[in-house]
Amino acid sequence: MEHGARLSSRRVIAIGFLCMGVFNVLSLTVNIIQGINNARLQNEQRTVTTPMAFQAPFAVSQNQMDASYLQQMGLSFISLRLNVSPETVDAQHQALLHYVRPASQNALRVKLAEDAKQIKNNNVNSAFFMTGASVFPASGRVEFRGELKTWIGDSAPYSEIRHYALFLTREDGVTWLSRFAEVKDEKK
Repeated sequence: MEHGARLSSRRVIAIGFLCMGVFNVLSLTVNIIQGINNARLQNEQRTVTTPMAFQAPFAVSQNQMDASYLQQMGLSFISLRLNVSPETVDAQHQALLHYVRPASQNALRVKLAEDAKQIKNNNVNSAFFMTGASVFPASGRVEFRGELKTWIGDSAPYSEIRHYALFLTREDGVTWLSRFAEVKDEKK
């Protein structure tokens, strides 16, 4: 009888260890899945906001932007760059540079300094009036068409149609202006 009882207790212990092993594997699998879901929720959770100056809400996450957010940020950057006067040009260009990666600022800083010098020397005021916008959220590209009015001194405004493309990226909750370029239309 000892022999049969010893075999039976070994089977029970083996089945117990087998059940504990299966339970540990299932627990580990569930914990890994939960960790992946938590990381995804932290990085991809979207926040919907309606800013004071705009009528349309937008949604952003840690690393993504929707079309409305891209358009509103693009309009803000266009305003900082093009709606200037000799008194405001330095402050507005400095504010624009805060949204450009520090490693990428040199080329834009030189261009903005040249623009500011000409604006101050010639007493230039300018304003951009948007007539159309195209947003490409997958690439972070926003294009604006509009009329740029320029006043030199006390003269009548000079108007011309301009087309700008802005490239924006969002990383770790921060929006960066990658490129601010004027698009040359071939139709002209």
